[in-house]
Amino acid sequence: MNGAQRQLTGRHVRRRAARDLLWAVALLQTWLVVQFVAGAGYGLGVDSHAYWAAWRGEMYDAAPATLDAYLYSPAFAQLVWPLAQLPWPVFGVVWAIATVAAVIWLVKVAHWYVAVPLSLIGLHEVLTGNINWLLALVVVLGQRHPALWSLPFLTKVTSCLGPIWFLARGEWRKLLVCLGTIVGIALASWLVVPELWRDWISFLRIHSGSTDTQVGAAFLPPLIVRLPIAIALVAWGARRDHWWTLAVGMMLSSPVAGLGQMALFLALPRLNAEARRRRTAIDS
Repeated sequence: MNGAQRQLTGRHVRRRAARDLLWAVALLQTWLVVQFVAGAGYGLGVDSHAYWAAWRGEMYDAAPATLDAYLYSPAFAQLVWPLAQLPWPVFGVVWAIATVAAVIWLVKVAHWYVAVPLSLIGLHEVLTGNINWLLALVVVLGQRHPALWSLPFLTKVTSCLGPIWFLARGEWRKLLVCLGTIVGIALASWLVVPELWRDWISFLRIHSGSTDTQVGAAFLPPLIVRLPIAIALVAWGARRDHWWTLAVGMMLSSPVAGLGQMALFLALPRLNAEARRRRTAIDS
């Protein structure tokens, strides 16, 4: 066997190992998610119900990891408000359908042996109604539409790594659009409901330690450890055009670390397809 053949064989073995690992992780996560939803007693859409209920009481009264705890900025609640005027069952179904549609769009460019396990990973989002599927869309679409990075900033604040990517690449126009959109939306929202912004900032300050203890996976290091690693990874990836580092970095930097953050892997097929397109354009 010559060197080229050994290289191809090694690459095949690595790909097969990565594929098998993906299937193992997806099946394990599916089992854990089903156990959680069935055993927690919250029912389907436990997270999306919190978005629906945000305006139906004191927005920031419930502590993290409690039923109907709303953790995001008032701006996201304002964005969801029109849909939240629907009865809860309708809201929940619409949210779930949007999630399924996004998962299908994200993975359909991959071969079935990658698309199927990734879809299983996306099952967490469908069953709980969390917004990690939206963040996966931001990773994919935020390259061309940097204003979309306002979404992670106004929800899972520390996961907003788009500005780091643009800064490391010297893409100044995209960085200005990104930051300008964040400031503009936050300012407009604050002018409408300044008291809720004060409540949210106070809420984050009071419960900031819960992301290291009561909430999230106990086997993962605290955010103060994960966040610098995520920033360094994204800055490194930006300089080398490794778009996958955005998805992994956002997963690592999520304020609450757990099964749901794996949904950011849903962005990888689209990112890989775009990377192949760029390489083909350069070669031609």
